[in-house]
Amino acid sequence: MIRNIQLRHAGKYTCAVQTKVDSVSIATDVVVRAVYVIMEASRVRQASPPGPPVELQVTEVTASTVALSWGPGLDHHSAVLGFTIQARTTFSLGWQAVTTVPEVLAGRQLSSTVTELSPWVEYEFRVLATNAMGTGEPSQPSRKVRTKEMRMVTPARVSGGGGGRSELLITWEPVSEEFQSGPGFGYVVAFRPQGAHGWMQAAVKVGVYNNKGEGPFGPVTAIHSAEEEPSRAPGRVRARSVSATEVEVSWKPLAWSNSRRRILGYELRYGERKAKPAAASVVRTAGNASSVLLGHLEGSSTYSISLRAYNSAGFGPPSAVVNVTTKKPRKSAGRLRGGTLGG
Repeated sequence: MIRNIQLRHAGKYTCAVQTKVDSVSIATDVVVRAVYVIMEASRVRQASPPGPPVELQVTEVTASTVALSWGPGLDHHSAVLGFTIQARTTFSLGWQAVTTVPEVLAGRQLSSTVTELSPWVEYEFRVLATNAMGTGEPSQPSRKVRTKEMRMVTPARVSGGGGGRSELLITWEPVSEEFQSGPGFGYVVAFRPQGAHGWMQAAVKVGVYNNKGEGPFGPVTAIHSAEEEPSRAPGRVRARSVSATEVEVSWKPLAWSNSRRRILGYELRYGERKAKPAAASVVRTAGNASSVLLGHLEGSSTYSISLRAYNSAGFGPPSAVVNVTTKKPRKSAGRLRGGTLGG
């Protein structure tokens, strides 16, 4: 018995019996055509997976189906039990099994319809036969066929926001070529402003088209443009001296709803009135603050103060300059020196 027989085991085999008196031998040729060999007294019969199906033809093409027919190959001494159809495209990773009608292709089934295909995609098909020994080699690939055009798919994940000043940045996930449903594919963008000029909200929808015309639009998405810097200066800026080293500055905050521009905070610039502007100190507040306390100032000194709002786009115009004079420093009490009264 030859175990795990391989093709290389083919050849002439001799069986010999030898005793002290005599010897007898017989020779035979063994041909290996598969991994399964049945040896009988008078013959050797080989069974193996079937040969490739032949004459694969494409008989009908729609937007999502392709009808195929083929002829049987050699069964290699084991009846064909069924067939499998595979397909490939420029988008697939090699050959992939496909859905067919009927779902199960029995041994005598020599035609089938491949379903669930993508429109306007080029496909190749091949057929494999299976028997009790296994699945054989595939048929030669069919001619390349392109499915028909169909209703187009809309872009997904429409979003956006930001961008440059007075711009509306819109982004979306591109439609893969296998879902473009025809040549001359492109996008149609429609939007409608929903708000004041500046930091704008827009209703946006993105559609598709090809050489056959325009396709559907996707759902409406709300997108915000890039905001602009504040357009007004804070009002009612006041400054009062709290002590020789501190000044309190207050103002009326800008209203959020007037211009649709966010206010992230305020920037104060202050310095002694006679000093150069470049020497001014800067203090920033965050949020909707309406006052700030400036410290570490010089007593009996006049300071000039201005205020402006800011956001992510930049700074708004400065307020009118206000001047304030710090209080005089308190004089420290002199020491009392003791002495002796003369008599």
